Amino acid sequence: MIPQQVKDVLFAVNRLAVKPSCWLWRARFTLKHASELYVNLGCGPHYVEGMLNCDGNLFNKIDLWLDLRNPLPFPDESVAVAYCSHTLEHMFPDDALRLLREIRRVLRADGVVRMVVPDVDFAFRIARGAATSHWPRDFRDPVGQAMNYLFCDGQHRYAYNHAMLAEVASQAGFGQVTNVSDEHGVTPRPYGPLLLGGEAEGSLVADLRR
Repeated sequence: MIPQQVKDVLFAVNRLAVKPSCWLWRARFTLKHASELYVNLGCGPHYVEGMLNCDGNLFNKIDLWLDLRNPLPFPDESVAVAYCSHTLEHMFPDDALRLLREIRRVLRADGVVRMVVPDVDFAFRIARGAATSHWPRDFRDPVGQAMNYLFCDGQHRYAYNHAMLAEVASQAGFGQVTNVSDEHGVTPRPYGPLLLGGEAEGSLVADLRR
């Protein structure tokens, strides 16, 4: 895993370097009158066939080079399904709120967002000794494991339970935030023509709708 100090430098440069690419993609989507996009925001190494896979790391397999702190290049109400898995926690709260507002802007009226983050409630289970987490560092103490899970060696900027995520999503303008993990866990589910899911244990999964 790349140390966060190195990532901070790389992504400071990336935020500016990626802008010409975003301008070109914005023009392309406008000219094509894009109206039914399926986007994977912050895909990392998890490329999903049938989606526009977006990430700031050019060493990952991606379709679209983005920095999610910048405005999204998609037209208003053009995205049918947005998938954002284990990405929001890497952002400071203000950046996360701006991203959610951007996602709402580009989401169609009948669209849906599958938002996945590490669950604070799962961290509490770890701290009580009811679950374990040994990556990226191994702690014998369960509270140490819980902190390790939440902050991921300094990679994570923030943490959410469902109530917190719903409140932030509401501030971004979303009208409906459904806790999918309560009923389905991380089991893959259909989203339009796609089957999305299978995230790590302890993930909080929520569907966001306008």
